[in-house]
Amino acid sequence: MTAPVLIERREQIAVVTLNLPEKRNALGATLYPALSQTLVELQDDLSLRALVLYGGKHFCAGGDLSSMNVSPLAMRHAMSVGHRSVRSLIGGRLPTVAAVEGNAFGAGFSLAMACDFVVGDETTTFCAAFGRVGLTPDYGLMWTLPQRIGIAKTRELLMLCDPVKGANAHALQLLDRFVEPGHVLDEAIALAERLALAPPATLSTTKAALSRLPLSLDTMLAWESDTQSLLVRTNDVAEGVRAFAERRAARFQGE
Repeated sequence: MTAPVLIERREQIAVVTLNLPEKRNALGATLYPALSQTLVELQDDLSLRALVLYGGKHFCAGGDLSSMNVSPLAMRHAMSVGHRSVRSLIGGRLPTVAAVEGNAFGAGFSLAMACDFVVGDETTTFCAAFGRVGLTPDYGLMWTLPQRIGIAKTRELLMLCDPVKGANAHALQLLDRFVEPGHVLDEAIALAERLALAPPATLSTTKAALSRLPLSLDTMLAWESDTQSLLVRTNDVAEGVRAFAERRAARFQGE
């Protein structure tokens, strides 16, 4: 049996590929638990510094409608398992890059938006298709999407369920990088390589803070004080200061 999720390690980067092309990577009973388990386990691998989420020709068609004839209790369980993926991508320590070719519909749209950066091309098509089948947006989309594009545009995409493609997706800031066809994965990996060179504690604490937004000013300032107090004595900060003084690139080790 073909594995529903593939993992390729490129030094300090993991490329996670959804691998059910015959179903356009629809999140059914096989794929969504395998993806959640994979993402959680990779976050615990301290040899990794960044993660790329990829889906091949079509990123992800959303939830597998053929598997949705289940009880409310079974659906709650499925959602709780799927939410592990969302929490891992948004709040995990690793910076994440979505490489999106073709369709990212429904929960596939949500998975892309849960990543820190999104790369796509003229084939990339996002659609919050939940309303087309009488469902509500899930996998965190109502939390992530307003932070990217604001409430008004979020309302439009979620209520009208219109697809947004290619250059229009880039203009709307659904894509952070818009590249020529055939270069999506390469650009995503290049971006992940840049992130892998950054101090890990800085990235992980930044992700942790952003995942808690919106916070009050006092709460955020208290978080800054606590976090900077912990980081200031790390070896990575000492290396960063030395590199700045010596006018060279810092070599962060995550210590």
